[in-house]
Amino acid sequence: MSITRRILLTSVSGLTLVLPGIRAMRTPHEPAGPVGPQQAMEVPPFTSVELRGGVKAVLQFGTVQRVTLVKGSAEISGVRVASGEQLIIDRCQEKCPRGYRLEVEIVTPVVAAISIGDGGIIEGRGNFPRRAEIGLAVSNGGTIDARAISAGRITAAVTQGGGILAKPEISLLASVVSGGVITYWGDVPVTSSTQHGGQIIKGSVVEADKPVADFASETTCPEVPPTPKHISTGEKRAVASRVF
Repeated sequence: MSITRRILLTSVSGLTLVLPGIRAMRTPHEPAGPVGPQQAMEVPPFTSVELRGGVKAVLQFGTVQRVTLVKGSAEISGVRVASGEQLIIDRCQEKCPRGYRLEVEIVTPVVAAISIGDGGIIEGRGNFPRRAEIGLAVSNGGTIDARAISAGRITAAVTQGGGILAKPEISLLASVVSGGVITYWGDVPVTSSTQHGGQIIKGSVVEADKPVADFASETTCPEVPPTPKHISTGEKRAVASRVF
């Protein structure tokens, strides 16, 4: 089960966020030879991205899909596409060498979901075409900067630390459990839930173009948001059926 699906299924009982069709079944990965800087990896088509273990990535809009290892080794890291056209990148397939870092550039014309587990940063860049909806999920630390990705409805979930930056155009469905921050921009309806700590806040105009690294390094907590709207069982099912 992928990080995205696991987080959105277990984030909060009062806010069920389901991403059907995104399943990351772990399969053996054949090691490649040592790679030098800026080596492109051959991968099948993909529509969503999942990073594991502390990967630093740039998600760049482009008409031709491409995955490039900017720093790191394919003998140590894992890059594959699982069922459901999900690109999965593991910083290390086994135990990581001391100080090992993986930096990746991902180029794609479309992305339906982004998830991060156990640290790392992914930053969207370029002019992505508008999507009706997108799912974002962070677990156990890490930051997703989806401000460059235009989407009508955004479903976002953070569990046990981490952050999400997003600019929904129609609505935001957000959940934070056991710490973390979801920051959004835009005057849209927000349905939110927080449990055991965490924040769902509206970003300021000044922060709209703030570098993602500055958000990731912040330790101060914003003001607690207003009491979230209650979600009925019928609304939960409607949300689950809309996402992907």
